[in-house]
Amino acid sequence: MDKKWIICIIITIIIGLSIGIGLAVYSSSNGETEDMDLLSEKELADSEETNSNILQNTTNTVETSAIDANISPNAILIKKIYYETCDHLIREAEDIPEELVNKTEEDVKEAYSDWKVEEFSPTQIILYKTKSGNCGEHYFVQEHNGVIGIYTTDEYGIKKLQEDTEISTQYLPEEDLSNLKAGIEIIGKTNLTEFLEDYE
Repeated sequence: MDKKWIICIIITIIIGLSIGIGLAVYSSSNGETEDMDLLSEKELADSEETNSNILQNTTNTVETSAIDANISPNAILIKKIYYETCDHLIREAEDIPEELVNKTEEDVKEAYSDWKVEEFSPTQIILYKTKSGNCGEHYFVQEHNGVIGIYTTDEYGIKKLQEDTEISTQYLPEEDLSNLKAGIEIIGKTNLTEFLEDYE
């Protein structure tokens, strides 16, 4: 046999073996990948189930602790009242009444049955309710007997003298005196206090 033919046969056998080995390696690694994918999906499903169980346990724990939360002696009680006539929301903060210390949300709902509990935590409770009428913080400041008089107004705009201040109108500038004779409407205790401080 010619040497050329022997070399061609050997090269053909080597190429055939290489292709066969390559296909075998490729198919075996592809099979492992599929097994790995299946294993990964199973592990993922198991971990999702575990995470779901952990989440449910955490949720249950949070709900239980929220129900069992007791009011701290240092808690703040905030009362919010919305007045329909004047469209004002008044917010007042106060210390928690002694009888509510160490009580639960249910105890607060019972003690303040005509209020809605907007927020409850051991350190802060927010109550809300709606009232007809106005908020009682509508003031009218006017010159009265040589001093600044403070009037309150109701939802119908009727004025009633609440008190006379000690602020004399005698030495006020002409423009301020003119405004006070006509009367100035002020809404809110804080705004009233600031207004009067400007004239002291």
